[in-house]
Amino acid sequence: MYKEAILTAKKHYNSLMENDYKTWLETLSKDIKENADIKGSTAYFWWETGRRYVEKYGVRYEFHKIDTRYSSKNRVKIFFKRLNPDGSLRGSPVPIVLTVENHEWKVMQASY
Repeated sequence: MYKEAILTAKKHYNSLMENDYKTWLETLSKDIKENADIKGSTAYFWWETGRRYVEKYGVRYEFHKIDTRYSSKNRVKIFFKRLNPDGSLRGSPVPIVLTVENHEWKVMQASY
């Protein structure tokens, strides 16, 4: 049921790790994407925070699980493991929430 949502979430984290801002932006909901280039906006903060984790600590993100308690037909909460370069966990798994927007899954909340 959430196959496409998982693919979008993976694309979100993979583009962050690959420093591909343009592709990363494509995963965001319209409201968040609109202000992405404004310093202090949600998307700006997400990108800066996520890139800092990647650059400073060498973290990578790996799909962990779907939280079915907070998911529905048009909304899904997914957890990703934040891993250190040696594969060990860096803190708890982080949530990302996606919603359907124009028949596509888009990120409406992300954590790094």
